[in-house]
Amino acid sequence: MENYFYNALNHFIFEEAGGGAIRHLANRGYTAKQITESLSFPIPYEKVREAFTEHLLENGILLREKPGTGAMPEKAEYVREYDRYGKPSFRRVVVETSESRPERQSTDKKWVETDFERFLTLYRSGAQNLASAEGTGLIRVQKNIYISCEFGADKKEDMLQVLDKRQNEYLAGICFTRRPMYHLLDRRMFDIAVKLWESGLPVGKVYIQR
Repeated sequence: MENYFYNALNHFIFEEAGGGAIRHLANRGYTAKQITESLSFPIPYEKVREAFTEHLLENGILLREKPGTGAMPEKAEYVREYDRYGKPSFRRVVVETSESRPERQSTDKKWVETDFERFLTLYRSGAQNLASAEGTGLIRVQKNIYISCEFGADKKEDMLQVLDKRQNEYLAGICFTRRPMYHLLDRRMFDIAVKLWESGLPVGKVYIQR
């Protein structure tokens, strides 16, 4: 019980300090580094990275499992309450969003797996639509195309060397695991994948919802 209260207290303090600001700037397309530099109060970069990654996961921008194989993660907030003596306590409340509703969790819709080169051919022929260049904010992108990522693996250094500073900055701000993760193929990730492909480096599989 003490651990739960301690964790809830820490979470609440972090939310009060800058959790909302981090999510707001992430929705505007900022990288974790840009968010850290933009906050009006100091929050360590690693804490921003963790919050940034969690925000991507909660909003379906980043997935731990292949698209269509699992439900969207539960999003929760901690609400401060007081008893009749004025003693504060924290209650965990699950927040329902458009991403967490059952109809968005359905695995009935078919996901097609293809390699990036074939997808690129389809895209260039006009068969697919990605978010426009100005639509790098998270809330503007339809979640029907993902790409697998292995930027947490040992071989990531070869990949990062061919990317530009801003692309490296974005990837460095995500807490990738050693297992493949799956990122929404928005304009930014599309440009990253194209750069890797043009350099002859491995590019993840693409998953398209039909």
